[in-house]
Amino acid sequence: MVQRRLFLPLLVLLTASLTLPATAQINPFRGSRGTPLNSDDLNALFHATTRLLDRPQLSVGTTEQWTNSASGVSGTVTAGDAVERRGLSCRLATYVLTGPAAERPRNGTLTWCKTQDGWKTAPG
Repeated sequence: MVQRRLFLPLLVLLTASLTLPATAQINPFRGSRGTPLNSDDLNALFHATTRLLDRPQLSVGTTEQWTNSASGVSGTVTAGDAVERRGLSCRLATYVLTGPAAERPRNGTLTWCKTQDGWKTAPG
């Protein structure tokens, strides 16, 4: 009986955690030193990445800028090599965090894969 009482709340908690926005998981600067990015920073970074990756005939080195005027954080995302992961067409993306609120420039790289639901970060 106790197990059943615990199962439903755990199932609800698990389901709720799976519906969180993807932007909460795309921080290429996670674990780096410096002020963490807030959710608006991550949204701006995600939208810049999507704009970049959705460009027709995207070439290596093409850059998209992003900014969050509220936090003062900005940066760039640059297209890297096209790769394949688990049968999906993917693209490396290199990030540089700049702007007046950044203590120092930070770099990060993510691999993005095109899925039926849009661009998703590739599993490690």
